[in-house]
Amino acid sequence: MTYGRLRAGLAGGIAMAALAACSETTEPATHDEPAAVETVSTGDSCSALAELALEDTVIVSSGLVEAGALELPSAPGARPVDTSALPEFCRVTGSIRPTEASDIYFEAWLPLDDSWNGRFMQVGNGGAAGAVVYSSMTAPLTRGYAVVNTDTGHRGAMGDFSWAMGEEERLTDYQYRAVRETTLKGKDITEAFYGAAPDASYWFGCSTGGRQGLVEAQRYPDDYDAIIAGAPANNWPPLQLSSIHFLNNLSDDRLPVSQLGLLKDAAIAECDGLDGLSDGIISNLAECPFDPASLACAEGDEPASCLSPSAVEAARSLYAGIITSDGTVAMPGPGYGSESEWAAYVTPFFRIGTSYMQNVVLEDPDWDPATMDIDTHLAMLVEHDQGRTTAMDPDLSAFVENGGLLLLYHGMADGIIPHDNTLNYYQSVVETLGEDVASEHVRFFSVPGMGHCSGGDGASAIDWISAIENWDQSGVAPALIEATHPEEGFTRPICEPPYTVTYDGEGPEDDATSFTCEAP
Repeated sequence: MTYGRLRAGLAGGIAMAALAACSETTEPATHDEPAAVETVSTGDSCSALAELALEDTVIVSSGLVEAGALELPSAPGARPVDTSALPEFCRVTGSIRPTEASDIYFEAWLPLDDSWNGRFMQVGNGGAAGAVVYSSMTAPLTRGYAVVNTDTGHRGAMGDFSWAMGEEERLTDYQYRAVRETTLKGKDITEAFYGAAPDASYWFGCSTGGRQGLVEAQRYPDDYDAIIAGAPANNWPPLQLSSIHFLNNLSDDRLPVSQLGLLKDAAIAECDGLDGLSDGIISNLAECPFDPASLACAEGDEPASCLSPSAVEAARSLYAGIITSDGTVAMPGPGYGSESEWAAYVTPFFRIGTSYMQNVVLEDPDWDPATMDIDTHLAMLVEHDQGRTTAMDPDLSAFVENGGLLLLYHGMADGIIPHDNTLNYYQSVVETLGEDVASEHVRFFSVPGMGHCSGGDGASAIDWISAIENWDQSGVAPALIEATHPEEGFTRPICEPPYTVTYDGEGPEDDATSFTCEAP
């Protein structure tokens, strides 16, 4: 498959950047008293939304925000959100309360009539949520979307589930109800403001946001016409054990975090050239033969430049994933080239699996993650979840019968959620729907060198919104999509598995037209 003919339009620091890219959800919510916004006369349609009567909903504020004038609360550890290019828009804040325990904060940003593209979009969260993801709302707004987001019903950091202990209703809000309620109320607000229902409704989210999108497709197949789901955290129970597995293996007496760069460099050196070009990017994970034992220390080696026997064992265990005693791979391991991002799970604020086990499953804040037993604790996770957070159902027949389109993507160098988890889910969907139906409604793109949701060594700047718009409007599914490295500017095609990006050996190495998508 030739791109030219089908053109469609140190370790800890890298790990922290990967988490920031996880829908940018490091902002703790400070919205119990939303920042005041400038309003015009009480007769205008924006301020009038304050009087809109919606079931189980309190509209806290509504008012016009002048172009480039939005001020957002700052928070420790949060990336600043650039609002200077935002157009004038109507900002609505509110709380949805379907149960006595619920307080689902949301915001709706509505472009003015002459700027609205006629469409509605909800954007997703990351990790444990707990904040509105302002950084994910800006791009849809500038493109003319009526865009909404929610904190999913609690306030907290993205790796923290302490709020959920003994709070079944609030946990349900996080699992699926908050997104559904925000979808319904967001559409009602959109229709009330413009006097017409949106022509189309799209979902866009990565990580937890990818899981949320799949939950919508599986539980509420009528809600969205098209869903973009990146690196979805949909295989929930073993993903929590994977977090703990990283924590237990990344230590000075096992595999020191300081040696993750050594692993990554060796893996890239081993497998970079499989695509015909040595550019620091692994494009063919399936054929990569890397074994961390190649870095085992020999007599006379400097300890910092090689792996101890325990480090080799730990690395092999992490690459293998979460495996039960009968040999079942419950969660694949991370791909080669993702090693720098593994350190995220060791940071105090993102021990998410440990927090979930302590506060949600065991209700024991003193539980020691070092005591994790895969068989025992996986069974407990599955029993507790009952499919409420998990979104692994491959039967999307109701969604596709409504004309729904699903665009999946995943970075091949994702060290937070393994790429092959999404590949396995996609293959199960194709098998369930049949290749003919799936080819019209489902696409999955693997992005070489991209980390968790974005970033990494590969070309990771990708216009997913245009891809889904073009697909929805033309009826023609994307075959290839172009990606750009955000700093260095080189371009690459991204391909659907089992095709892999391959250099043609002749053209400019920084141009996507010099690469093809080749079958294995």
